[in-house]
Amino acid sequence: MANTAKRILKNFTPEKMSPTRLLRKIVPGSEPAGEPVIELPCRPLSFPPADTVSPPSPYPFLIDSNNPLEELGRKYLPTKREHNYLPLYWMHFRDIRHQVRKFCEIGLQRDASLRMWEEFFPNAEIYGIDIDPACREFEGGRRRVFIGDQSDRQFLGNVLNDIGGGLDIVIDDGSHLVDHQLATFEFLLPALNRHGIYVMEDTGPCVGDYQRVTVNTLQQLAANILYWPDDYRPEDWPKLSAFPDSSSWADRNVIGVAVYRWIAFVFRGDNPGDNPYLQRDS
Repeated sequence: MANTAKRILKNFTPEKMSPTRLLRKIVPGSEPAGEPVIELPCRPLSFPPADTVSPPSPYPFLIDSNNPLEELGRKYLPTKREHNYLPLYWMHFRDIRHQVRKFCEIGLQRDASLRMWEEFFPNAEIYGIDIDPACREFEGGRRRVFIGDQSDRQFLGNVLNDIGGGLDIVIDDGSHLVDHQLATFEFLLPALNRHGIYVMEDTGPCVGDYQRVTVNTLQQLAANILYWPDDYRPEDWPKLSAFPDSSSWADRNVIGVAVYRWIAFVFRGDNPGDNPYLQRDS
């Protein structure tokens, strides 16, 4: 079994373990090649009945809908507005919108989304990928369109070579097929910049993934984010400012996953080095 799974499993006794979920291997280095599918232990959660009445909230939603991205959504009317994705994008993109230099969206169909992002990210080159040659008509301004299959790694590699790599943000709104989503993710996540953001739109039953394979796969990244060396004492966590050579690429480069209804965000970074308060050897 993979080292990541071993680290988790050793903290559970058979009496504490409940039915497990099977998760697909993802991300280069997340587990050795040829290892079996990881089984992560979990226990059922207990909550009140579904009809339990909650106290009223002083705010209608966790994100204010009166923001610049929502205004652009009303202007361009991209389909992502109908899924209520724009408040989530605003929350995750607002602090970096002027620093983003290379943005890519997979799956176009119309030019509404590309034009919205072009206006939202004023200093970025906006790249689009679609399998339909007619989408070339959407080029103009800072927008470039590449025609090809998102599951074709050679094609994606050619796109990266053409733009000089270093993507800041990738949004996958392409075929919505599980294999395509995960294959594209495996290839492009390592190609993002050090603090890039990868987004998968339309996951789960809304696109026929009734087993939630894509989202269940992303769940295993939590073990990478919470990487812990064997035999390291809990009280020494402030001293863990760098991971040992035995840690994987995903351990060191994935710092967060956020899952919402039908959409997931994966955040790259320096794990654990992004924490400036850790103790470092002088």
